Amino acid sequence: MIADNSIDKGINKGINEGINEGINPSQKKVLDFISLNSGCSVPEISAQLNIPAKTIERHISVLLGKGVIERRGSKKTGGYYLVGNNIK
Repeated sequence: MIADNSIDKGINKGINEGINEGINPSQKKVLDFISLNSGCSVPEISAQLNIPAKTIERHISVLLGKGVIERRGSKKTGGYYLVGNNIK
C-alpha cells in the first residue's frame, strides 16, 4: 500500500507542476485564495489581496483558460472554484 501512496504523490506532484507552470506569482496568490475560499467573487478577492479588481479579472481569465478554476452560479451571486483536487 505504501508504494501506491508514493505513486499517487508522484502523479499529483507532476499534475501540480504542470498546472503551476506558466502561472506568475500574482496569479498564484489568486489561485491560493480561491482554493481556501471556494465560491469567492472578484470583489472579495480584490479586497482581501489588495489587488485591483481589473487585475484580478485578468488573472482569473488566465486561470479559467488553463482549466484550473471554474465559475459557478449567476453573474450576481456566483463565484470561483478549483477544478478537481489538482491544486493544494
